[in-house]
Amino acid sequence: MVGKIIDLWGQPEFRREDYHYGLYNHRLILKDGIIYSRSFIVIKNRFGVIARFTNLHNYAEIYENKVFVPITSDVEAKLHYICMMLNYVLIQHYECFRVDHVFKISREALECFFRDYATEKLPNGKHRGEQSIEKCVYAVTTFFRKLRWKFGSYILLAEGDLYTEKAVYNKYGKFQKKTLPAFQVKGIPKTDVTFRELPTKAFKILLNLAFRYAPDIAFAICLQAFAGLRAGEVLNVRQEGSPMGSGLIFTRIENRTIKVEIDLTREMPMRSDGVICGKIKKERRQCVYPPFLEAFIAAYEHHRHFLVKNTFEADYRPMFINSRGMAMTYDDYANRFTALVDNHFRPVLLECDDPECRIYGQLLYENRLTAHSLRHWYSTQLVLHGEDIAQIQYWRGDKNPESAFAYLQDKGDLVRELERANDFLAEILMDMGEKEVVRRHE
Repeated sequence: MVGKIIDLWGQPEFRREDYHYGLYNHRLILKDGIIYSRSFIVIKNRFGVIARFTNLHNYAEIYENKVFVPITSDVEAKLHYICMMLNYVLIQHYECFRVDHVFKISREALECFFRDYATEKLPNGKHRGEQSIEKCVYAVTTFFRKLRWKFGSYILLAEGDLYTEKAVYNKYGKFQKKTLPAFQVKGIPKTDVTFRELPTKAFKILLNLAFRYAPDIAFAICLQAFAGLRAGEVLNVRQEGSPMGSGLIFTRIENRTIKVEIDLTREMPMRSDGVICGKIKKERRQCVYPPFLEAFIAAYEHHRHFLVKNTFEADYRPMFINSRGMAMTYDDYANRFTALVDNHFRPVLLECDDPECRIYGQLLYENRLTAHSLRHWYSTQLVLHGEDIAQIQYWRGDKNPESAFAYLQDKGDLVRELERANDFLAEILMDMGEKEVVRRHE
C-alpha cells in the first residue's frame, strides 16, 4: 500500500538497488467475448519476481469526473510513465535526492526527471518526441494531483508546484481559464523523418507480389491501403462466419455491393491461447473508401480461396492466420511484410524498366519500409481525391483532426513533390534517350 512502501526499504534484508517499480497486468476474457485488463504498480526484485503490490494505480485513473467507467478502460500507458518516475527518484537517484517515500518527492526531483526523460538517447540513437514528453508530464502531474487530493498536506508538492492557470480562448471564441502543468521541458527536436513514402507505381507492384508470394498477408495489405486500418487493427478482423460476430459487413443492392464495413467496435479474443494479436486504437466501424471498393472486393475473394485451403480455429475464425492455423500476431505480420519487401519487392524494383521504380528500389536499401507506409499511401490518396479535414479524419478513423489537418496542409507540398518528381524523371529519360542515340551512331 502507499503508506507501507517505506517499510520495504526500512527492513535490513532489503537492499534498495535490488528492487524496482514495475507493472503487473491481469487480462480477463468474459463469456460474451469482452476483453478487459487491469494494470497495477508493483515492486519487483532483481529477478523480476513481484515482492509487493501497491495501490498507486488508483491515482492514475482517467475517468475521475465521471460516474460511468467503461469496463475495458485501463491506465497501463499512464502507469509506464509513473513507474519510470518512481524508479528515477526513489531508486536510481536516491543518493542525489535522498527521498524514500512517494509523498516526499519534490518539484526539483520532477524537473530533473522530465529533463532527463526528454534528453535521454534511446537504444536506436534517437530521442523522444514532443508527444511522448507531453504525455509523460501530464501523467505524472495528474498522479501527484490525485495523491494530494487524497492525502492533503502529507504530500510535499503543493498545487502550485504542479499546475498553473492560463487564460485562453476556446473554439467558440470565448475567454476561459485552462489548468496546465507548471513545467516547461526542453527536448531535442527530431531531425529524422520516418520513411513511409510509397509511390502508386511501386504500390501496385507490391500488391501483385503479395498475392503471389505472401497470400497470407495480401488482404491485410488491402485493408490498410483501401480502408486505412492500422496494422494492429487489421489483426482484429474476423471472418464473416465468426462466432464472435462477422468482421466484414456488406451492404448489397440488386446483387451489387455498395458499401463494406469493418467491425472494429471492440477487441475480441482471436486465439485459444489468449495471446493478444493487436490493439484497436479507436473502436469503430470503418468503411472501405468507395473509390477502392471494387479492388477491395476482388482482393477479398482471393483471400477467401486462401482460407478454404488452410485450417484455422473454428471457434474464433480469424481473418489472418499463421503457419500453425492460429490468428496472426502483430509481430507475425511485421515479419512477413519485411520478408516480402526484402526478398521480392526490392529486387523486382531494381530490375524494373521504369526509372522511378529503380530509384525507389535503391531507397529501400537505405530505408526500412514498414506496413505503416500503406496507411500513409491511403491518406495521401484521400488528400488527392479532394477530401476535407472532417472527411479525412472519418476515413482514417482518427480520434482527433490533427493528423488530417497535417495531411491537408501538406497537399500543396504533395502536388509540388509529384511535379518535381515527374520533371526529374523526365530529365533522366531524356538523358537516357540521348545516350542511346549517341550509342547507335557510333
